[in-house]
Amino acid sequence: MALVVHACSSVLVRPNGIVRYINTVIDLQKSAGHQVLFLSDAQPTEQINSHQCHWLQQTSSYVPNTKDTHVWLQVDDALVAQMQTVFEMYAGTPSLVVCHDLHSFLAAKNLFDDGVFVQHESDVLTPGSRWSFLSDEYLNTQIQELHSTNWRIGLTVPSENIHPLRPITTPVPFAAAVDQGSFRPRGLLYVGDSTERKGAREFMRLTRSLGVTPTVITHELDHKLFSDADVYKFALEQKQEMYSLMREHRVAFISSKNECPGIAALECLQFMPTVVDSQYSWTQYLIPMGAKLATGVALENTVRELLNQDWVSGSNQLLEWSKQAQRCWLNLTN
Repeated sequence: MALVVHACSSVLVRPNGIVRYINTVIDLQKSAGHQVLFLSDAQPTEQINSHQCHWLQQTSSYVPNTKDTHVWLQVDDALVAQMQTVFEMYAGTPSLVVCHDLHSFLAAKNLFDDGVFVQHESDVLTPGSRWSFLSDEYLNTQIQELHSTNWRIGLTVPSENIHPLRPITTPVPFAAAVDQGSFRPRGLLYVGDSTERKGAREFMRLTRSLGVTPTVITHELDHKLFSDADVYKFALEQKQEMYSLMREHRVAFISSKNECPGIAALECLQFMPTVVDSQYSWTQYLIPMGAKLATGVALENTVRELLNQDWVSGSNQLLEWSKQAQRCWLNLTN
């Protein structure tokens, strides 16, 4: 049995894909019989599935930089020092250390000769437009560190934007469900928030063109953008309840402009045909999972045809990809 330590500063512990990713990895490692700890500077505001969670204080003392009404993360030496204290107090002698953000990595690299620094940010992994909340300083520091460290750098998707000394593949080790559902009373599904990166406006524009009332799963229940949709919110621990709702749908359209690679898309692929916009390069990563790629007029026609036709539920491509992704993570603790 290995002792595995995951770490992430509380700044990034929110109802987001990073936390869902962390929990998916932790669940797999626990199922393999390993002891798993989670460390942070402040008490997590979301459920973390580790055997134990340790933190330094109840609430974070970090004050982010706000510019143009947007929060931009910057490197904070005090937060690095807090994370280092948590490592020194609780980490012990782990078999594997996994850091999920820059602050935890900067703290851990001074204490451990090796570990895995997982890259979650689309701005790091894929070139082009900026979509995340990282300041230029934060982004440049992270890229400099991953190009110079002897730690293993975990790539959640293939990347031509960075060239670490020791890159490894760390896809989300998604445990795909075998869908047995056949009753599909609902039509089109969207999972995500209202941000530009998620393409929420494009999704709602498509629904109006199709003349359908969609289902939206989001943490923004009252956002006016989704006023014409049936809107649902689920906590991280309500995964099975969310899956029950997903099973009722005929088609999902994940309109994101960049993901790494997007847990929502994987979750939808378990239960229904899932369409993504092929004008965005990240969608190529979903081809092995069985996603349907289209853009422009062809995208609207594809969604319309899927809504109106009978199809047999199946996720064989996703199941096979999931097994390979799990093996990538299990090999790290063998």
